[in-house]
Amino acid sequence: MLRERNMTQKDLAQATHLTEAAISRYVSGQREPRAITVANIAKALGITPQDVTGDERDQEIDGAIRLIARNAGSLSEEQRAELINVLAKR
Repeated sequence: MLRERNMTQKDLAQATHLTEAAISRYVSGQREPRAITVANIAKALGITPQDVTGDERDQEIDGAIRLIARNAGSLSEEQRAELINVLAKR
C-alpha cells in the first residue's frame, strides 16, 4: 500500500505521529495495531481500516468510530472513558 501511494514507512510514521519502528513492526506483522491506530493509518493512506487489515470487523469499527465522532459532544466523560478503554483493548 505504501508503494502505491509513493510513501515510505517514515512518511507514514510522520503522518500518523507514530515511530518508524512501530510502523515497521506493523508492516512486518510483528505487532498488531490497536483499532485507533488502524483508523489513523487508514486515514493517512486514504483507505478504509478494512483495507489496512483485510478484516471485515474493521468495517464495524470504522462505522462505530464515525458514529462516536458524530455524537462525541453528547457523551458524558464516563462514556468517553469507557469507549476509550474498549478501543484500547482492541
